[in-house]
This record gives sequence, structure tokens and C-alpha cells, in this order.
Amino acid sequence: MRGRSTPQALALRARIVLACAEVEPDGLPRSASSVAAATGVTTETVSKWRGRFLKDRLDGLGDAPRPGRVRTSPTNRSPSWSG
Repeated sequence: MRGRSTPQALALRARIVLACAEVEPDGLPRSASSVAAATGVTTETVSKWRGRFLKDRLDGLGDAPRPGRVRTSPTNRSPSWSG
């Protein structure tokens, strides 16, 4: 399965956070399982994005830096051969 593109992923994260802000008819906030079922993700995913939003607001919905070496584009590399 392929990962989501950045705009698609950001839109999903925003939908999750907005769904978390909704209130059930009984006056209580929506549960993680209710939001997960409505958005097609797991409860862990809902908890992750709700927590990041509460901590960092909109900045929390972006992609976190990945560990490891920074990727370089092929155009920025010098040729490995001489001649």
C-alpha cells in the first residue's frame, strides 16, 4: 500500500482533528473509536493526531522530520567519475 501524498495526508489529519472537536448528542465529545470509524483510520491514529494538535496546534499536523541521512537530489551530486 502506498503512503498518502502530503496534501491528502494533511487533509485527513485536519478531518480527524475537526471530528474530535464535534460533540455527540449527549453533550460529550466524540470518542476516538467514533472518530476512527468515521474517518477510516485506527483509534491509535486518532489519538496521535489529536495529541499532536493539542500540543502544537496547526504545526502539529505537519510531517515530523524523519531519522537518518538527508536525501540529496541527483542534480546536486557531483559525478563520481572523472574525465
